Amino acid sequence: MSSAAGLYQSYAALLAGALGPIWAGAHASLVMPKGEKRKLRKLEAKDGKEDADEEEEDEDEDVERLTREDAYWFPILGSCVLLGLFLLFKYVDKALLNKILGWYLAAMAVAGLARSGVKLARRVLGERRSRRLDKWRLKLTKNSNEHSTFSFTSLHLYCIPLAVALSASQMYTGNWILSNLVALSFAFNAISLLYLDSFATGSILLAGLFVYDIWWVFGSKAVFGKGANVMVDVATSFEAPIKIVFPKDLARGRDFTLLGLGDIVLPGVFLALALRFDYHLALKRASVPFRPSRAFPKPYFLTCFVAYILGLATTISIIHTFRAAQPALLYLSPACILSVSLCAVVRGEWGEVWGYLDGEGDERERREREEKEKKEKEKVGEKEGREEDAKDEPAGPVGEDATRE
Repeated sequence: MSSAAGLYQSYAALLAGALGPIWAGAHASLVMPKGEKRKLRKLEAKDGKEDADEEEEDEDEDVERLTREDAYWFPILGSCVLLGLFLLFKYVDKALLNKILGWYLAAMAVAGLARSGVKLARRVLGERRSRRLDKWRLKLTKNSNEHSTFSFTSLHLYCIPLAVALSASQMYTGNWILSNLVALSFAFNAISLLYLDSFATGSILLAGLFVYDIWWVFGSKAVFGKGANVMVDVATSFEAPIKIVFPKDLARGRDFTLLGLGDIVLPGVFLALALRFDYHLALKRASVPFRPSRAFPKPYFLTCFVAYILGLATTISIIHTFRAAQPALLYLSPACILSVSLCAVVRGEWGEVWGYLDGEGDERERREREEKEKKEKEKVGEKEGREEDAKDEPAGPVGEDATRE
């Protein structure tokens, strides 16, 4: 294979490697609102359908979402971490540092690979067969109060040992295929678990990272000297699955092109929000609630997805033309924000897009539940207090009959 053909092949592989976890992670982030789920279960129970059974336990858990304050702080904290890693790699032995950080990430990779494996297995088995699997639930209690729970199925018993084996193999061999597998599982899990609360928060996050990416690729030279590139130096020094790589020479497996996970995950969570907004609109307009596994119109997600492809293709083209590293978010951030904005203008839904709060109904329900539990605990506490007071009261005066005696 010619060097030019190998180079274009590596570009195509990076593009495919970025799109896969974004598509899968965004769809995995879809969760049916609890209120709509209860309505559907009532309807299915009325019709005597088996699908009225409970869905996966993790779908019923409360979801924590990134807020505007988190979005403002994200580039600042990211800069601190990046600078810290740059200085560590500059003044500490790289082999030792890679070994320490590698073991830490290997432990995290076990959880990521196991979750990805379980999700994939459930997808292959289908919802109905997945619900019939044996289920276990571990509860951690403090006194009589439930502190936390952990649920798992027989799929976990197969996926966890496999995840341990894959993670250990990647750690010991450093094989680029295994490294990509771990990195893609990190990207998938981050996109499916990291929720933005609104498009405003997502836009603030991407705008802040737009500046962050430009500064650490181009601006850092002004501080650390000519030829210094903090972002590239950390990415190339850190021998861990924090990037996807593909060799220009596939036969020999050398001379790699790379794409950082940040350029996949951070636009990916914005795309996942666009997909959840599409589902919100579809539920709102449907006469009967439906699960997210059913097909529904996805105008905002598909528009943003195409914009991401164009943005990443532009990044790769400029890298190829100028033979220099480029901050991908310089192109990806505007592509994502402008595509959603343009779609909102064309569809006449500008106010609805920028006023949308992801999971607003579930959040309101959670607050009401917590308030109710708090009041119930206060009532129980007051009752126990009255009972204690009653026990501590002295005995009453002796009666007249007893006195005469």
